[in-house]
Amino acid sequence: MSTAIDIAGPSFARSPSAATILARLGVPSDAAKVLIFGETSHWDPNWLRTADEYFEGQVVPVIRAVVSELTADPKRVFAFESTFFLERFWNAHPEHRDEIHALLQSRRLRLTGTGITTPDTVIPNPEAILRDYLLGQQWLRSIGVDDEPRVAYLPDDFGYAPSLPSLLAELGYSQAVITRVDGAHFIGADYRPTTAFPLPGSSADLLQNRLTSADFVWAAPDGREVLCHWNPFTYFQGDMLAYVGVIRWMGNTYGMSWRTGRHIARRVASYVDALSSLARTPYLFCPIGCDFNPPIPNLGFLLDRYNREVYPQTGVWLVSAGLDDYMDLVDTERGVLPRLELDVNPYWMGFYASRPEAKVRHHRVTRKLLAAEAEDAERRMTGEPACPRIDALKTRLWNDLAFANHHDFITGTSPDRVWLGEQAPLLRDAETSVDRWLAERPHRLAEPSARLARAPAGKLRLRRAGHVLTIEAPHGRLVFDEERGGCLVSWRTPDGTEHVRGPSLDLGLYRDTGGLWRLGHEFAGGRFGLLERGESRAVSVRATVMPGSVHLVHRDRFGGRTVERGVWVFADRPEIVVEVTGGLPLGTSMCVELETGLHAHQIDMDVPGGIVRRPWRKLYDPTFWPAFSFAHVCDETRGLAMFLAGPASVSATPSGRFTAMVQRNAPKEVAYGILPVLAHPARGTDPGFRVTCAVVPTDGPLSAPIGLARRAHDVLRDLALHGIGAGIERPLAETLVVDGDAFITALKPADRGPGYIVRLMGQPGAQVSLHGRRVTVKAAARCDARERDRHPLAVDNGHVALAMDGQTVSVRLELADDSAGGR
Repeated sequence: MSTAIDIAGPSFARSPSAATILARLGVPSDAAKVLIFGETSHWDPNWLRTADEYFEGQVVPVIRAVVSELTADPKRVFAFESTFFLERFWNAHPEHRDEIHALLQSRRLRLTGTGITTPDTVIPNPEAILRDYLLGQQWLRSIGVDDEPRVAYLPDDFGYAPSLPSLLAELGYSQAVITRVDGAHFIGADYRPTTAFPLPGSSADLLQNRLTSADFVWAAPDGREVLCHWNPFTYFQGDMLAYVGVIRWMGNTYGMSWRTGRHIARRVASYVDALSSLARTPYLFCPIGCDFNPPIPNLGFLLDRYNREVYPQTGVWLVSAGLDDYMDLVDTERGVLPRLELDVNPYWMGFYASRPEAKVRHHRVTRKLLAAEAEDAERRMTGEPACPRIDALKTRLWNDLAFANHHDFITGTSPDRVWLGEQAPLLRDAETSVDRWLAERPHRLAEPSARLARAPAGKLRLRRAGHVLTIEAPHGRLVFDEERGGCLVSWRTPDGTEHVRGPSLDLGLYRDTGGLWRLGHEFAGGRFGLLERGESRAVSVRATVMPGSVHLVHRDRFGGRTVERGVWVFADRPEIVVEVTGGLPLGTSMCVELETGLHAHQIDMDVPGGIVRRPWRKLYDPTFWPAFSFAHVCDETRGLAMFLAGPASVSATPSGRFTAMVQRNAPKEVAYGILPVLAHPARGTDPGFRVTCAVVPTDGPLSAPIGLARRAHDVLRDLALHGIGAGIERPLAETLVVDGDAFITALKPADRGPGYIVRLMGQPGAQVSLHGRRVTVKAAARCDARERDRHPLAVDNGHVALAMDGQTVSVRLELADDSAGGR
């Protein structure tokens, strides 16, 4: 990804817009610097504890303290990052509704984003992320709150999708604040000295050492952008403002209160010194808000006393304000900020594959729910009766999926007690519910997509000669060798091209002293290295020939545990499908590996909301990357793509090895064999789960990467029609037709306003036409993902003309004689 570097220095000239904001905040016009304390309380819906335990034990006391502090100090501002616990408190404690409503309406209690959670952005389906923010906004509207935040605060995510600016822009956000970027130091996470950070070549190194700016304009690969701030000194930098000791965490202070004027002045001086080194403007932001902490008592008194007694000497004015106030001030100096197309990964790599069930089920339920929702919408569009239970079911399931988006849920980083007691049952129940609904609604199963059939369908022939199995298919000749672990040793397409250069579809077991968050080689004293590969020993492969496919299965022992690998070869499609099932020994991870012979120095892949190109190595060797549905390596003449149903953790080497991590059983990070990693206290084991991927040759470099994303979308659906990987899925939007370089990823009745919402994924800049097959479009508008109309779209004889101004685009359609209406 390209990186633009701007070396302009700070500006101290006050623009008229900055003067207006400063006057509203009560800042004197002669202040040299303004230090904004943005106070929140970071809430994980279920991490070390369940949601019920957190709510009763931590959240209720915090919210009551917030209401009390804001009531006592009319100048004070406090923020909530998400709506999950706020909605729960609203429902459980109606006696506080009037106070909370008034505080929200006056914006003294603010939302830094409208998500149900602060979602992980590298793993979930992009539609699940968009719905997360829509659901929270709709709940605010339902209780009569008008606020529609422009800033999205994601303080604790373990890296961020480089396409996040595009998703946020599609939601109508113009500002973002993040904390955890690759190469940055985090308290208690590593035994290396702090001087070892930021790691050379990392995003933190770029921002901290080369650009010296914590503020920047963050551009996505499709060109959309948001103004972004990085918290370089954690999201709880200011928590110890009025204390001495170690930390405040979970409502406990590991130290003591210390509120003297001299102590506060020393703390402020340290914050100003640290933050000024990364500020191009006179505005500084100090976050307050570690996990489940209550507000600092009488914070306003401490700030007022400093301003009265110390400001005349320092010229630094302190204010309690919102994160959006800070971002608005910085925006007045936007011209001095660097503009970056930045990939702040890999922050941690282990969680990409921890608890694969969390990833696979979440992806699977999302796809099924999208199919059910689209089918219901089309029934309404064509005048057929809608299912009477679908609205309540959709609401519950989307709320469950949004809850599961959380950066300690889908990431697999909660302890066994929470995973087994709350998280896994929620996902399993969600899948049962949507499966039951689909079974009740008879539907003609679509034929597998014609786009997948690069060669005519035909008969498969299987020959066994000793330990060698050969499959002749219309799209190629494949050879598997039982003496080499049942591996694929030759894959020759009809044009004569050989696509493997060694035993492939092999299973590799790795020693991994990492834990739920990280692989062992990401921290000092950890270890990640190969233990064994299946190709080193002989196995017995069971072959089953079925109409149109051949299924190969073998079992092997890795570290004393049984692992099964299944391979499907089809007559009517070129993909080889692989499924891996089985448990691993503690302290290990498993990969599916291909020896491609491709001298690739980069990997193309899609991520939620975009397509990116990543280097084969960044910071770590091997470097694993989080993909969403496909990853692709190539040289000048040929390539190989993986389609991934989750987890999607891939790596490549210039020598040609292409790898996907499919299982992990690394319970807890341990350094040097004995030392615990204090920042990562959760421990979790995994019995193993069935993980599916597909592999297919390509012609080489991608001229239109969106085509591979569309193909991955179709493959995952069509495999389901064969009962592989994702269960029964159904096609989206049979009554709507898209002409152009885009396809439909969601169709639903509008939650806000009239008509239906169509979500498209396509090539940025493409001109697209959208029309009905059995319905007529009478009006259309470009809207955002919070379903607020931006501008009308031209409709000519039922055809909607649309320019793809990003990779993900939302459109509102109103139909002729539409009886469904809006909500």
